[in-house]
Amino acid sequence: MKIKKALFLLVTCTFLAVQAQTVKINNNFTIESDGTMVVDGQATTWDDIMVYPDATSKSGSNAPTWSTKFAGDGSSQGVYLWIFSKTTEQEVYFTIQVPHSYKLGTTMKPHVHWTTFDKTPANDVVWGLEYTKMKFGGTFSSTSTILTSSTIIPTITPSGTKQHLITSLGDIVSGSSPNDIGISTILICRLFRKAADVSDTFDDPVGFLGFDIHYEKDTDGSRSDFTK
Repeated sequence: MKIKKALFLLVTCTFLAVQAQTVKINNNFTIESDGTMVVDGQATTWDDIMVYPDATSKSGSNAPTWSTKFAGDGSSQGVYLWIFSKTTEQEVYFTIQVPHSYKLGTTMKPHVHWTTFDKTPANDVVWGLEYTKMKFGGTFSSTSTILTSSTIIPTITPSGTKQHLITSLGDIVSGSSPNDIGISTILICRLFRKAADVSDTFDDPVGFLGFDIHYEKDTDGSRSDFTK
């Protein structure tokens, strides 16, 4: 009986000691002293910040059109998309909040999802993203950063019309304070087709499917409401 009691006390003390300190399971997985699980290296994962942009009727802005049916069954109302012109720069607006699972200091990767109607594209549609970003408590700066690209991601080979295409717009990099990206940072954005760009040689309108940002995460969330 004494041996069993001693063994029980030893196991209990060991458990309590482990609870009170950070435990590194391996190089990429740590359980911190408060129980938070943190991953690093190859153990981090990627996720989407999904965005559902809307057009604007603000004077001086050019909204894409909503007048062309994208697909139907011959008798139904069908489905519609925002349609971006080849001849006029048109835009949609939205804001984004950085999730609490975001790994601080890492790069965020914006993407445009789009499609075509009657012609097969190549790397010949130029999309642009104008934005300003700021963590809470900071002051927004002017929109001095614009990312543009005409490059469809290499895992997609354009092969026809009405194909789901993705263009990567480059990187949104976490800078030095006060412009770094933290949890609950807000990005104010304008997404547009840069119709006048010399690289935009696709002589046809395109349909806008959506916009998202890929971000790296190392925890399920944050330890408190406003701190990682």
